[in-house]
Parts: sequence; structure tokens; C-alpha cells
Amino acid sequence: MDSPIEKKKIRWTPRPRTRPGLHVKTEKLPFQRPVIAQPEFTARAIMAAERIDVRTIAGFEIIAKSPFTVKLGGGGVAAIFRYGAVVLFNASDDEKARLLQTIAPHSSGAGDVGAEETATIQVDADEEEGPAGPCIKIKNADRLRLQLIAEVMAKAVMLSFQERRAARDFDLAEPLARDLAEDGRFSAKPAELLKAVGNMLLAENRLNGRAGVLDRPDLLWDNPGLSGLYARLEGDYELHDRAAALDRKLTTLSHTSETLVETMRYHSSHRLEVAILLLIFTELCLGLYGHFGH
Repeated sequence: MDSPIEKKKIRWTPRPRTRPGLHVKTEKLPFQRPVIAQPEFTARAIMAAERIDVRTIAGFEIIAKSPFTVKLGGGGVAAIFRYGAVVLFNASDDEKARLLQTIAPHSSGAGDVGAEETATIQVDADEEEGPAGPCIKIKNADRLRLQLIAEVMAKAVMLSFQERRAARDFDLAEPLARDLAEDGRFSAKPAELLKAVGNMLLAENRLNGRAGVLDRPDLLWDNPGLSGLYARLEGDYELHDRAAALDRKLTTLSHTSETLVETMRYHSSHRLEVAILLLIFTELCLGLYGHFGH
């Protein structure tokens, strides 16, 4: 005979999974009017400066504030980031020049024209969203999707900017290390050594404090349906791998700068000790001469 416990049916209702990004294909975004009407256009990310004060920029129609996105005169769109990156959609060369001229008074630090990312955006409602070779396919050229693409491309161009700087800093550190290996002395002047150390320390601070390469964009929290597109773009631009490789380079530069500082301190203290010994020897000689000279 079955016990009452065995006869009792267990009714289990699974708890719905509401965490963003788990069911990307079933989540639908609210329809938004396309910002750009063309079925195909170009996206270009550049490093215009080291820092841009977006709060003081005026003269454009503002589409969104995070990231700061504006409309351009000829039908283009631009996303401007505080850490110096600018992403242009469907923008002509004249629009690009006008935008850079407008934000120049609100910028600080030099940019890098060599650090640039480009892509072709194709709009097709029937295609799966994500990178496809040199193109990025999206279902609708609305504000949210353009902002998300701008976030990824801005981080990619920021990494390119830092990678180029890290390579330059490595080129500066190599002769110093060679000097130490050959004769234990620096051929550079102390001011040049301190400048090289300062550049190494600033490189790590720029990446960690401004770009937030590994941070999820804020718009994903309110629009989890875009998580799949962001994950595919993030993987295509290899943001995590490039950030990890750059972090290792910056760590090496940081250790190098510490070694240089300690070596300079040792040389300075050694010279000071020699000077003290010379002064003591001179004083002793003068004392002996004064004692036996009379």
C-alpha cells in the first residue's frame, strides 16, 4: 500500500528567467524610427583627442546623451565620447571636418589619426544581426542600434590608440634597458628618464580610468534584446582579448618604470655617498695640514 507521501503529486513551476541576455532571440525591442534612411552606409571611429568635454558642445541636434549622440547637417549621425573617441555614421568628409572643428575647443590632448576603425552598416530586416565580414548587419538603423555599434567601435579605436602608445613606450624603454645591461649606466639625461617613466605611468591610467573597455554599455540594462548583437560585435572586435594583452603590456611598462626609478635612486644615493666621503677626506687632510704645518 502506497504511503500518503508517495501518492502526493509534486507540482513544480519553474521560475522565469528574467536575467538580461538569456533569451536574446525571443526578446523584442520597441519599434523606433530609423535615424538613417539609407540601406547601407559607412561607420568610422577615430580618436579626436585624449578627452572631450561633451557637456559644453553646442550647435547640433542632440539625439541621446549616453553616449552623447548628435545629428549632422547632411543626414549623418555622430557619437562623441568623453575619452576622446568619435564615431561617425553616414558622414561626409565636410561633416567630419566641421564636427572636429566644433569639438576642438572642448578637447584636451592630442588624438591619433592612425588609430581608426571603419565598417559598412547594412540594414536588412530579414538578416541576422551581427558582423558579417567587413559589414555589420542590423534590422533597423534606429538610435539604440547605432549607439550600441558606436560603443563597440569607440572601445576598439581606444584600444588601437593605447596599443600604438604602448608600442612607442616600449621603444623608449628598450634603449634604457640595454644601457643597464651593457654598463649599468643610463645614456639619457635624468629629465628624459623621468619623462619616460611618466609616460609609462600615464598609459595604464588612461586605459583603466577612462575607456571602461570591459564595462557593459548602460543602454543594455534597459534594452536586453540588444545583448546578442553586442556580444557578437564584442567578439568580432576582440575587445576582451585585446584589453587583456594590452593590460599585460602596461603591467610590464609599470614594472619597468619602477625599476628605472629605483635604479635612478640608487645611483643618486651612491653619488651622494661618494660626495660625503670626499668631503670627509678633504676635511681630514685640511685638519692634518693645519696640525702638522705649524
